[in-house]
Amino acid sequence: MNKKIIVIIAIVAILVVSGIVAYQYLNRYTNCGPGGCPDRSLKHTDKPDYKELSGYGTDAGGFECSKPIRMVSYTLNKKQEYVNFLPVDPEEAKVFCHMTYAIEYKGKITVLQKPEVLALISKYQYKDVSIKALEFGLIKNGGFVDRLLPQYKDREIGCIIILETPNEKMVFLEDEDLETFEQMDYKLFDQQLDQVSPADKQLFLENLR
Repeated sequence: MNKKIIVIIAIVAILVVSGIVAYQYLNRYTNCGPGGCPDRSLKHTDKPDYKELSGYGTDAGGFECSKPIRMVSYTLNKKQEYVNFLPVDPEEAKVFCHMTYAIEYKGKITVLQKPEVLALISKYQYKDVSIKALEFGLIKNGGFVDRLLPQYKDREIGCIIILETPNEKMVFLEDEDLETFEQMDYKLFDQQLDQVSPADKQLFLENLR
């Protein structure tokens, strides 16, 4: 038999055996199937434990929540050796829980703790609510803030937070210490956004997250 054919057959055999071993490993030591573990957390623990927590961790990093939310225990291991708590309702977590490595994300947390914001959110399903922020310090474009918000040119603005619901919107301005110093009328802000140049408007919208 040709040596090249023998080598190819040997490689195929090794790959098949490796695949079988990997499959058995996944099914023996984790609750994941051959497709892997989305977010490293597929199955509840055998006896799910529920807690009200103000933060959780995923492969992407740690999340801080503006208020305690209901979470349930998950495991990566059939022996229950590795237990993590994740939100019961992902839509609720998407509204109230955010990474805090950037000022703009921390700014969301402070706004979400305001009674008037909580009252507005409570009127809608979580899937219909969004909160976005922009840290102006990340925009390397001289005079951008003054062109966007000329009436605040004498103030140091850390970030802008925009809360959107189906029928109402709120705009908050925070300083570098994440203290809200102004709640703007959304219609006024929307008008000002339309008055800036197309490039400035695009820059704002692209960096709002």
